Amino acid sequence: MRFFLGILAISGLALAGESEVIARPYDLWELIYKIWLVLTVIIYAIVAIPSLYFMFRYRFREGENEVGDQEHEGHWGLEALWTIVPLIIVLYLATHGFALFTQMRKPPENAMELKVTAFAWGWMFQYPNGKMVVASAIRDTEEKKCKPEECYGVDGVFQQYVYIPAGVPIKAVLTSQDVLHSFYVQPAGVTQDMVPGRTTVTWFQINKEGEYWVFCREYCGQWHSRMFAKLKVVSKEEFEKWLKGEATADGGDFKIAQEVVR
Repeated sequence: MRFFLGILAISGLALAGESEVIARPYDLWELIYKIWLVLTVIIYAIVAIPSLYFMFRYRFREGENEVGDQEHEGHWGLEALWTIVPLIIVLYLATHGFALFTQMRKPPENAMELKVTAFAWGWMFQYPNGKMVVASAIRDTEEKKCKPEECYGVDGVFQQYVYIPAGVPIKAVLTSQDVLHSFYVQPAGVTQDMVPGRTTVTWFQINKEGEYWVFCREYCGQWHSRMFAKLKVVSKEEFEKWLKGEATADGGDFKIAQEVVR
């Protein structure tokens, strides 16, 4: 009983500190990791320590019990114990893990939708009002018009900051224009494949203001290493000002992104 109360205590402490986590659903991954780690260590200790003791206590000695005892009487209580307890543990891990997995995969109802299209080699982010931000690997950054505080260039990479509000869940609707890509939000622990001709969905939430990375985790060609974007997490008020204060892009035509790459 104390064993299971300890597991529940770990779950409670992790969920109680949810408001302090930098990003989600990383906290759910961390919770699963801690539970499995604790269970693994406990089970290993239960098995390994008696095994080492028996190896020493009943080791072979010449002239002493050289012939093994052939008579054996079972113990119903022990048989039931090491059958029922592992069954309970497996059922707990299965049900609890599935519940957490569902939370990881299902975006919250109040999530802001952000359409993300991957292409070789860059990203196009489209907001609910049609505003678009492009981050792509190119050679010429001089012709691109952009405010210094909103754009940056690193080793031939032209990017605009991808603004998102702090503490707000983001529902990322993903697709690819050409080959397989993978959308990876570093602080949130989110990775989702982006398949041409198919739409996939994931979600994340970053609670702390700052700058964070988005990478492609599926090797996609020559400039795969330059396929990244920078999230600029700001307050809700600042995000609303940014979203409304800039001109809206015309219809989300993907040719814009293609021209940037060329």
